[in-house]
Amino acid sequence: MKKSIILLFFVTIFLVIGWHYSQSEIAIHIPPDIPTNGLTIKADSYPKSTIFSFVFYVWQSINDWSEDGETDYSKNIDKYSAYLTPDFKRVLLNDRNERLNNGELQSRIRNMQGLNGELFDPKNVTYLGNGVWLVHLMVRLTERMNDNGKMVKDTGISYTFRVVRSEEDADHNQWGLALDGYAASPDRVKTFV
Repeated sequence: MKKSIILLFFVTIFLVIGWHYSQSEIAIHIPPDIPTNGLTIKADSYPKSTIFSFVFYVWQSINDWSEDGETDYSKNIDKYSAYLTPDFKRVLLNDRNERLNNGELQSRIRNMQGLNGELFDPKNVTYLGNGVWLVHLMVRLTERMNDNGKMVKDTGISYTFRVVRSEEDADHNQWGLALDGYAASPDRVKTFV
C-alpha cells in the first residue's frame, strides 16, 4: 500500500510537470473549400490555400509603396522581415539598392494585384516535402509618379517563390512560414503600358 502511494505521488508529479510544459496553443489552418462530408485536419499542417495566401499577402505588402518607393521599399522589407529568410531579405535589400542607384524608386507609388483578378488556384502550389513549397503568382504591377500620377509601369509578371516552414520568430511570424526566394527568375508576361 505504501509503495502504491509513493508510486502514485511520483506519477502525479510527472503528470503535473508534463501538463505545465505542454503546448498552450496549436495552429490549425482551415481551407476555404470544406467538403460537404466534413474535414479532417492535422494540427500544424498547411492547406495549399494558406500557403498561397501567405505568399500573396507578404509579396503584395512588400510591393505596396503608397508614399514613395525610396522609403517604402526599405520600410516594407524591414516590416515583413519575419516572413523572409535572411538570404531572401538580403536579395531584396540588394534589389532595393540597385533600383535606387538606377533611379527606379524616387517619387514612385507601386501597387500589386492578381493578374486579371486571379487569385488562388490549387495547381499554383506544389508541396516538395520537408516543409518546402513552390508557389506560382501571376500579378499585375503598376507604378506611378507620386507628384503627377503619370503611369511609369503597368505589367503582368509571373513569379515562382520557394516557401519554407519557419519557427525562428514565432512571436512575430504567426504563419510559421517564410519566403525563401525566387524558384525561377520573375518573368514579364504582359505589358499594359
